[in-house]
Amino acid sequence: MTVRSVPAPPDPFEPLFESLPTGGRIFRVHEPRFPDGTANDGTIFNPGYGSRLRWSFFGDPVVPVHYSAASPVAAVHESILHDAVPGAHLPRARWVRTVLTPLRTRRELRLAQRHSDGLRRPDLHARDLTDTDSDQYPFTVEWAQAAHAAGADGVVWMSRQLNSVRAYCLFGDRVAAGDLEPLSGDPETRVFATPADSEWLYDIALRMRVTVRPVS
Repeated sequence: MTVRSVPAPPDPFEPLFESLPTGGRIFRVHEPRFPDGTANDGTIFNPGYGSRLRWSFFGDPVVPVHYSAASPVAAVHESILHDAVPGAHLPRARWVRTVLTPLRTRRELRLAQRHSDGLRRPDLHARDLTDTDSDQYPFTVEWAQAAHAAGADGVVWMSRQLNSVRAYCLFGDRVAAGDLEPLSGDPETRVFATPADSEWLYDIALRMRVTVRPVS
């Protein structure tokens, strides 16, 4: 039985909000198609595929989510390298079908802040909410649900994997795919099945002593 270390959200819940402005750039690592064959250009929200994550899933019907980060490197750390540990070898199947897409926001997004004063306001530290292990996800998701009930478009926090950069989870019943614009042709786009972009990934992984064998 999991021992709960994450406190329950306060009631009433009054989060601090942070704006992601119109024209803001975010980065998403994703596969070009979902398991049901639906094409994904980086703007499509996950309707509930896969296991529970820190802020998902919740609601009936399930609230779709969109995870991204404020830099390409953080996006890789929050996805491909999320569970990697120093000394590990990352299997090619884990990343070779993925791409990294830069996106631009088409409207201002109002996000519940889960860093800095947004953590201190409810008397929390990162270890209490944003820097927990996955066994606490059933409890951290309660904070996402509370932020959603408070009117947030999503949540912003400092990436656990790269804790100097913001990470984002957007709620799909508040933010539409059309509120995000994929920046086709942007130089920060990556297709990891290609030699050049797999080499880029190799260099990122090498910093944390994880082995990735580039595509030749």
